[in-house]
Amino acid sequence: MEMQILLFGIALPVIFGVAFSVWRVTRSREFGFGSFFGVAIASVLFISAISEDSLQNFTTLNRWLWFPCSILICGFITGIGDLFSRSFGARVFISCSSVILGVLFINIPGWENVTSRLLLGVATAVCSTLLFVVVRRRNCFSTIISLCFALIAPSVLAMLSGFAKLAIPIGAASCCLGFVSLVRLATQSNAPLNECVGFSGAVVIACIAALGAATGWSYDTSDIPVAAWLLASIAPLGLWLGELPTIHSRPTLSAWARILGCVILAASSIVITVFVLGSSAPQIVE
Repeated sequence: MEMQILLFGIALPVIFGVAFSVWRVTRSREFGFGSFFGVAIASVLFISAISEDSLQNFTTLNRWLWFPCSILICGFITGIGDLFSRSFGARVFISCSSVILGVLFINIPGWENVTSRLLLGVATAVCSTLLFVVVRRRNCFSTIISLCFALIAPSVLAMLSGFAKLAIPIGAASCCLGFVSLVRLATQSNAPLNECVGFSGAVVIACIAALGAATGWSYDTSDIPVAAWLLASIAPLGLWLGELPTIHSRPTLSAWARILGCVILAASSIVITVFVLGSSAPQIVE
């Protein structure tokens, strides 16, 4: 069973995602596919998720699958939209529209109310916009590996809450980002600014963190603090640490700050969770 999860839940989706990302960069100028990094990451998440649970009757039974479906929708909308828009304002509009639309599809326990989903969509749209602002400035190894570390948080929290089916797809997306960052480092690609993670990638990664945390929280029966889920949901925004006024002009320091920012937010959410779960565990009296 463990080998099946490792193969179909992680290995094959990650291989597909890395291959698609590498092909996308090498063919982007020829075919105009420079905008589809988000589709690659969303596909990794979706493929891994459907290997964990069946899409049959997912609207009523396996309702958590609304999460990967929504991410895939956001990935395709932003990827296609990026092909026809180049202004920042147009991209922000596409980002907000796709995220809010995707969130409205998430009909999972705890989020049945349309108003609550709309508020979640607005908050996620703000996070995706803030993430894109950093990503468009910093198209490098440190950005991708930082986002890899950021997605570890919602994956670990989902696993600690007992929701392994959610933890594995998010972990696969994080793993894919890790391998893509290594490819980026090894090849030292001279791709144009914003071509690696790009607009669609920023939106999808922000959505995976925020909506993954929201999904994990809605199914959580372990009483993980809301603060831990919130930290996990905004972990990708740790990139902003490298944009502080005294840091952003120093490339090496800025790169390390971006990594440190994401690691601090991700680690904080995990440490809070472990501390709370550990303190609430029944004491064994000898």
